[in-house]
Amino acid sequence: MKKGHLKGHRATESALDTQIGGTHYKGKIQPIELIISHNLDFIDGNIVKYAVRQKKGENLNERYDKIIHYCNLAKELKCG
Repeated sequence: MKKGHLKGHRATESALDTQIGGTHYKGKIQPIELIISHNLDFIDGNIVKYAVRQKKGENLNERYDKIIHYCNLAKELKCG
């Protein structure tokens, strides 16, 4: 192998089938698929992400506080 060249890697499964660190995004459709299909920006994407995930140990108050925080960021940064 020549210096500076990487050996080709063949994935055995889709990146959409892989989640690192838990199963809190496993569902019928991955949040990233919904976010991309609707062309959502970072802030709106995070609102969707926090709304659909079910992370072990995260209580509902924390979950909704994160969603509210991103909604407030959107209002402040996008609406002026």
